[in-house]
Amino acid sequence: MSIFAIYTLLIGSLSFISAVSSISCKFNVKAKQALLNEGFHRNITYRIVFNSENDKDRWLYEDCMVSLEQTLPPGVFANPDELGELRRTHRLNAIPKNRVNVELPASQSQPSTVFVMGSVVQSKVSLWLPVHARYHHAKSGGGTQRNRIDPPRLFLRCADRRLELCARAPSASFLCNGSSRENCSWMLVPFLSLTDSLIWDVPVGNSDSYYMVAIGTAFVIFIGATHLLKAIHEYKLRARMKRTS
Repeated sequence: MSIFAIYTLLIGSLSFISAVSSISCKFNVKAKQALLNEGFHRNITYRIVFNSENDKDRWLYEDCMVSLEQTLPPGVFANPDELGELRRTHRLNAIPKNRVNVELPASQSQPSTVFVMGSVVQSKVSLWLPVHARYHHAKSGGGTQRNRIDPPRLFLRCADRRLELCARAPSASFLCNGSSRENCSWMLVPFLSLTDSLIWDVPVGNSDSYYMVAIGTAFVIFIGATHLLKAIHEYKLRARMKRTS
């Protein structure tokens, strides 16, 4: 066989492999998120569906692990201790990416990131994340303070080597799962978000009422202290009368 023929065959093989790879990596993922419950302690839920045009393509992602990289604004946080307890009891596999100080108010906090993980089962993944609102300083007129939670980034990892077909896709390296500190390579998968950014309006105090509240608080403290001192004086007086009788 001539060198030219070998070269032609090699180019054809590489073109075929490239074509197969590009077709196999079209996951067609759709995701929907929602913010449930009321008050300062709520849950974000995620519903992810892999819509393959052909059922034979399911082998590429079925039983693989999905990781959502969810960034939270300064006014919202996920409690690391709570996530650790949920992970220990196998109710949720979520890991904070950075350290979170749960005591800081929103004005002194930075955005934080959490990885939420789950397995693809029958082309679907359902996940959730407990989140909490931070204290927001009062403002003139009171009302609410808006917090916007954007959709997460979606990563995929399979225990075997099937995703090597998508070697050209963007990837990142972070924890393999919630029980090990070992890092793995994850493939970034684009998806169609069926919902816009989540909006959480947190109630805040009215700074215009500062002096009225301060005066009222001082008055209540004065009345309470007076009542307590009176009760102590009457108790001592009764005790003295018992000793002298």
